[in-house]
This record gives sequence, structure tokens and C-alpha cells, in this order.
Amino acid sequence: MAKKLSPVAQQARDFYLQQASRVSETENGVLKAVREQAQQAFAGQAFPTAKDEDWQYTKLTGFIQHHFSAVAASENVADKIAAYMPSFPVIKLVFVDGRFSESLSDDLSELPKGVSLESFADSLSMNSELERVFANQARVLTEPFGSLNTMLMRDGFALQVNANTALELPLFILHLQSKPDSLCTIRNAISVGENAEVTLVEHYVSVYGDGAACNNIVTEIDIAKQARVKQIIVQQQHDDSFYFNNQFVTQADNSHFDTFFASIGGMLSRQQNHLYMDGQHIENTQNSACVARKSQTVDSRTYTEHNDEHGFSRQLHKFVLDDSAVGVFNGMIRVDQQAQKTDGQMDNKNLILSNKAKMDAKPQLEIYADDVLCSHGSATGQIDDNQIFYLQARGISKAAAMQMITKAFLLEPVEEIGNPQIRQWVTAQLEIALAKTHLESA
Repeated sequence: MAKKLSPVAQQARDFYLQQASRVSETENGVLKAVREQAQQAFAGQAFPTAKDEDWQYTKLTGFIQHHFSAVAASENVADKIAAYMPSFPVIKLVFVDGRFSESLSDDLSELPKGVSLESFADSLSMNSELERVFANQARVLTEPFGSLNTMLMRDGFALQVNANTALELPLFILHLQSKPDSLCTIRNAISVGENAEVTLVEHYVSVYGDGAACNNIVTEIDIAKQARVKQIIVQQQHDDSFYFNNQFVTQADNSHFDTFFASIGGMLSRQQNHLYMDGQHIENTQNSACVARKSQTVDSRTYTEHNDEHGFSRQLHKFVLDDSAVGVFNGMIRVDQQAQKTDGQMDNKNLILSNKAKMDAKPQLEIYADDVLCSHGSATGQIDDNQIFYLQARGISKAAAMQMITKAFLLEPVEEIGNPQIRQWVTAQLEIALAKTHLESA
């Protein structure tokens, strides 16, 4: 049964359901059934309010008031790509307004043996692959923006790395939005075979003038035994835009998964990681560094299930908030009864640069095993006057001292990025964001 909505929210829900009906009316078989299932789920979920615990501090009013539509024709952005690409060697994959651009991407036919990479739209056209692609559909549809993504999804990428294969260069996925008022529903499916290895860098940017747009992403990652996956996501959209990203990650025995998220743009940015550690001796790291100013909201969430013995997980999430910005962190580590010898640590630290900024944090543990080592913590505060005094006593101005302290605070999670070139690139993006805060005029 659909929940009772305000008139504005009901109009928005009906608007997206109508779009979904137009998308699915020409489809058949598994894909049509998947979309219709998503429509039913979305009708009952849309839109969460402050009464919904998971959305208590993340207001959707701004999103609901916009009616975003898929872009029929994108702007020419070829001359804008260079500004957002790193200087180190990568395999480039470019999406414009949510659609894969073959002409702007590298030649995927030259990928190493054992690596298959194609647009998600091409995967959808292969009915034989649909059962595998939507294997985690039940989990995806528990999230309202997962349901919205599924009923409107058009493109993204599908990556298959076979067993004993290592992709030496990072895969750099650049998402460009060329028009305001656009909705990009991006779906990614990643499968990494036994003892395989891959590094992914995702960069979301806006290349239009004024206005709001929205990226809604769902990524499913299946990591086999002894495989290693490293992922870096940088959300750098227009200050008035919206970003929703739901990731569903399944790990097998002895696998490693490291993910880092940076949010430095957008009116509302919400990153959710759902990790399922379904084997022994699994390791993962989830870190984030977020900067918000003006009236922006940044929301970083993690759900981590330790489902077997000797699991190891680490999390460090840092926020810098200026003006009237709102930060939200919610993390859950769940330890199953049979997940003995689990070692799970989660930490959240937040720096407030303005008396009007606000941080809401809720780290949680749910433990059903006896022999575990788990902890969580959260701390929020302003720059210590003693630290500023110490630096001023050494001839450093107050403004420079505050900049140094804030930068050192924010970059701690970045230091966990193993690749020095990627680490330097991420640092540069965060420095751009910090330069827009009031630290410069302190």
C-alpha cells in the first residue's frame, strides 16, 4: 500500500512513475518484470520524510520540488573533458548525461585479455545476462532511490574481470552532466573473479551554468575469493544539484575491498554502501572525506555485515562543514552469530567552521557473536584555539594556521589510498573545495 504523501510529494511520485511506464511499455520479458517490480516498490516508498529514521536529518524537499527528466539530446562536451581528467595514465570511460559516449572514451576493444567492459545498455539488450545482472534485486529495492533507479535505468557500465587477471591501469569513469533539470539513472554491474584485481575511479561533475540536475546511481559489485578491488568516488557536481548513490557489495573468502568517497559539491549528496562479507578472512576499508558549505547537505552511510569468521573492516569518515551546511553520518556494523574473531572498527570525526553548521552522527554496532573486537566512535567540534596559538607563535598567520589544521584534519582518510598518483589527484580536488570555504578570509 502506498504511503500517504503531501500533494507536492504525490505529484513528484506520479511524475516519475509516469516516466517509468513510458520506459517499460516497449519492453518485455525479464527486464519488463524487473521494472514493474521496481515501480511497485517505489510507489510504496516515495518519498521518505523526517519520520523515516534513515532520512530523519536528510531533507528531500528540494529534490521533490524539482521534476527531473532524462535528457533526449546532450550538449557537445568534448572540449570540457580535459579539465576533469587526471594527468596519470588511465583507461577512460566517459558518460554524458548518463549515456555512454564511445567517441569520447578509450577504445575498449584494446583491453587486456580476461577483461570485459561494455555499456550497461548493451548488457540489457542481452536477455541471457539479465538474471545474473539483477541477482541482488531484492536488496536494491529496499532503498527508495534504488527502486527509482531500477524503474528508469538506461545506462552505466558492466565490468567483468576474469580469474587471475589484473587490470594494471586504473579504470577512470567520468560522468558529465551537460544540462540542468536532467535526471541520470546510472546502473553499474561489476564482477571480479578469483585472484583478480582492479582499481576504479569515478568522477561526477557538472559542465553547465546555473540550475539543478540529479545523478541517481546503483552499483552492484561481486568480489570472488582472493580478489582485490579498490574504488575511489569523487562527487563534484554543481552546488544546486542532487546525488544519490547506492552500492551493494558482496565479498567471498580472503577478498579485499577498499572504497573511498569524497563529496565536494551538490545541494544534497547521499552515498550509501551496503557490504556483505560472506566468507572467512575478508578485509575491507570504507573511508570518506566530505566538505559542505552554504546550505548543502552531505550524507554518508555504511551498512557492513560480518557473516563469517575472521572478518576485518575499518572505517574513517571525516566532514568539514561551513556556513549552514548539514552533515549526516550513519554507520552500522552487524556481526552474525557465526562471525567469530571479527575485528570491526568505525570512526567518524567532524570539524565545524560555522556556528550555523550542523552534524548528525549515528555509528552503531549489532553483535551476535561472543569473540569479537569491535568499536565505534564519533566526535564533532571546532578548531582548537591552542592549535592556532601554537602555529601563530611560530610566525604563521591565523588564516594560514586554520587552513593548515583543516587540511590536515580532512586529508587523513585520503592517506589510506595506496596509489600515490590517485591520492595526489584526490587531494587536489579536496583542496579546491576547502578554498571555497571561509577559511580563506579567516
